[in-house]
Amino acid sequence: MPGEGIPQWLEDLEKIPLDSRLRRKASLKRFNTWRIGGAAECVIDVKNLKDLRLLLPFIHKNQIPWFVIGKGSNLLVPDKTWPGIILHLSGDFKCWEPLEEKFNSGGKKVSAGAALADVTFAQKCVPHGWGGMEFLIGIPGTIGGAIAMNAGAHGAETADFIDEIEWMDMEGNLHCTAKDEIEFRYRYSELNGNYGRIITRAVLSLNESDPKTIQKNILKYQKFRKEKQPYNQPSCGSVFKNPTGDHAARLIENSGLKGKIKGGAQISTKQANFIVNLGNASSDDIMSLINTARETVFKNYSIDLMPEVQILQSSIYS
Repeated sequence: MPGEGIPQWLEDLEKIPLDSRLRRKASLKRFNTWRIGGAAECVIDVKNLKDLRLLLPFIHKNQIPWFVIGKGSNLLVPDKTWPGIILHLSGDFKCWEPLEEKFNSGGKKVSAGAALADVTFAQKCVPHGWGGMEFLIGIPGTIGGAIAMNAGAHGAETADFIDEIEWMDMEGNLHCTAKDEIEFRYRYSELNGNYGRIITRAVLSLNESDPKTIQKNILKYQKFRKEKQPYNQPSCGSVFKNPTGDHAARLIENSGLKGKIKGGAQISTKQANFIVNLGNASSDDIMSLINTARETVFKNYSIDLMPEVQILQSSIYS
């Protein structure tokens, strides 16, 4: 019999020979950039492919609620206990490796792990003179997350630079799929953990350029972020997708909602498509502002703003 309050699957999980660290009842506040949320029954810092290959079939077989998290920069975590497993990729999944030169295009290929921070990736490319993805400097997520949601900024998006993607299914099978075989569109890809496909690594094609030019672009994008976004307050980044031909921030601001406060959360006074944690925000505070923004913009403009942020849902199964 399992111990009091301990699910049977958790006792079985602890018998699997993993290199990865398991933590029980771990707070999820440090796993998302809003710095809110409850605890998880189990958080696993997955170190390598071997462990992931053991974990995913186990989750699938036992129908355990699960979610994969990078830096949690596009995630709203409810203030309640998550009843399943949070997979936090780390270790080998932070790799960065230059590959052979693309002689036909004069560019370069780089292999990057799913857990590698976007900022780190952009910075590593500078001394080599490999350009195109400087926009990642302003996105506080990981390469896996950038691919899964096709993150973008300043007129470019991640899908523009993908050659191929390595991912694992819920049976533990590893796949390597060319970019052309995957559907990408604005802030969407088919390779999403919600669909049982876990990105592990990607090969990205970059353009040869002058390191000084790339560094100049990075500094320009960093300056833009500091001037236009509340970079020093906890947020998830952009809350809503931009509707075709318009900007969510403009619609929210023109609806008179810029600076609106609910509890410990506020629609940013700096950029209206950001909701910031003033220090003690709850997930309900943030959801209230999300709903208020959607309802008010729809009333004023007949435009239904679609959330870009994901919500950690306890109904997600393999």
